[in-house]
Amino acid sequence: MITISVTGMTCGCCVNKVRDKVGALPGVTGVDVDLADGKVTIAGITPERTALADAVAAAGFHLAD
Repeated sequence: MITISVTGMTCGCCVNKVRDKVGALPGVTGVDVDLADGKVTIAGITPERTALADAVAAAGFHLAD
């Protein structure tokens, strides 16, 4: 399990977009998004950072450095 920081999320719709895109990555078995902290916890096989960044970008947001 890993936790990443995502910038730009402001509402429940944002949470759903990130959860759907990250959750669709191969090997991911669960995604928990904490809107208040901007944290996304991913269970299962950890995708490469590039794949995570692409999924988050497809949802309209960015990984925090």
